[in-house]
Amino acid sequence: MKKYSSIFILLFSVLTAWAGNGPAQIAKIDRTLWPYSIHSKSEFDFASKMEMLVFVELLDQIEMNEDSLKRYLGTEKVSVESVRKWEEQIKLVFTANFQSLSETIVHDFIPIQKPASWPKITKAAQSIKVLIPSNLQPWYVEAKKFYSRYLYEQVRLAALFPRTTSEILSLDPSEITGNDYQDKQFLLTFDDGPTVANGHTDKLLKTLEKYRLNGIFFVLGEMYQARLKSSSISQLQELYGSHVLGSHGKMHKPHPKYPEWKYSLDYTANLIDSTKKNQKTANYFRPPYGQRNVSIVEHLKSKNTKVMLWNIDSQDWNSKINAAEIANRVCTLMLLWRKGILLFHDIHPKCNEAIPSILNYFEGSEIKWVDPKDL
Repeated sequence: MKKYSSIFILLFSVLTAWAGNGPAQIAKIDRTLWPYSIHSKSEFDFASKMEMLVFVELLDQIEMNEDSLKRYLGTEKVSVESVRKWEEQIKLVFTANFQSLSETIVHDFIPIQKPASWPKITKAAQSIKVLIPSNLQPWYVEAKKFYSRYLYEQVRLAALFPRTTSEILSLDPSEITGNDYQDKQFLLTFDDGPTVANGHTDKLLKTLEKYRLNGIFFVLGEMYQARLKSSSISQLQELYGSHVLGSHGKMHKPHPKYPEWKYSLDYTANLIDSTKKNQKTANYFRPPYGQRNVSIVEHLKSKNTKVMLWNIDSQDWNSKINAAEIANRVCTLMLLWRKGILLFHDIHPKCNEAIPSILNYFEGSEIKWVDPKDL
């Protein structure tokens, strides 16, 4: 029978529930504790392997029954079915990830024979605390703290689903989560803009241009309209250039509880269409907070629009995390998931500071930044 480790008891006895806007304590880690560079494919794979094994080690300590989940999360209502569905999804993703790992390198101390399987992965995870070398001990201690908090974030979202929808699980097969991307493919996405002229959005776009990166900007209709009124269609076209625009709705509200949700979707979609220039891409909608329902999804499908979620949350909007911590968190989650969609917010300055650090950290590791025009 699984038992909660002392680290879980210590951490989660002081964690309180979300106030609807994010975790009480954000999962953070100092990546300088990892003693090896990640400037090659093999080093990326070794670091990725270790991140996944620590995650699995702690996941294996969580009881997936109703009473235990209630105690773990500190909540009265949990969807055990959703948590178990999320767990099965994790197993599929990680098994595929382990299968993608390259050959071991000299400091890899936990070989996993292919073909990868969940029993092999869990057995390897259980052996870390015995086999881990001394130079990885400081990282290991911090990694367990990070994944204790990160698992709480994830399990809580799963336990709330579908009563409160989020990015944690899909409502419909048409939804895009990033889990079906190719190994080491990542997409940059940015929510809530645009800002006023020469604001954070403009500065971020200049940074992306410098690094020759494109992303998807999920604009709020009211913000986009305000920027359009203060400039022109041609100026907006020039501003966003080769990036792709998606809808975040007219206003940043949970659309399932918004009586005018259909107007919000159609208003923003029409506004974006009116300013597009020679774009032949699919239409995307990102629901505020990830909240949507079947009616919203079906309406979007009738408009040839897909819901795009995310699987790597930077938490860049949160005042409890700074730019350096954001970069560390995102790098760690990129190693963990090995593929996916990164969530940032261009209305805040921290993502503009964090992205160059992320790019530098993975230089030479052979990851691929997806151009949304190619999707």
